[in-house]
Amino acid sequence: MPRNEVHRLIRETRKAAQKAIIASVAAVDRASKELQPIVDRTVAALRPAVDEVGKALKPLADSTVRVVNDFATAFRPAAQRTARAARRVANRTATAVGPVVAKAAEKTEAAARRVKEAARKLG
Repeated sequence: MPRNEVHRLIRETRKAAQKAIIASVAAVDRASKELQPIVDRTVAALRPAVDEVGKALKPLADSTVRVVNDFATAFRPAAQRTARAARRVANRTATAVGPVVAKAAEKTEAAARRVKEAARKLG
């Protein structure tokens, strides 16, 4: 095969590969653009729910602590340990819900950003 023919084949292969990469990047970019509003809406929808769950759990946690404190007053030594444990559980329950949902939303946003950035880098 002549040298010019080899160079021509290499050029055509390179052009075809570049076109394929450009098309792939465009597809990924379109997908990330379509995904971003969904992620934004999901995050916006989850945040109020997290706030509401926290608000809903607060009275329950407070009343649980009050009841346990009343019991502790009547049965001091053993009940004090129970009251501390109940407070910890109530507080952990109320505080655990918010960060988990917020973290999931953040990870979803970060994943969408990474897809978008990867698409831009390839483009």
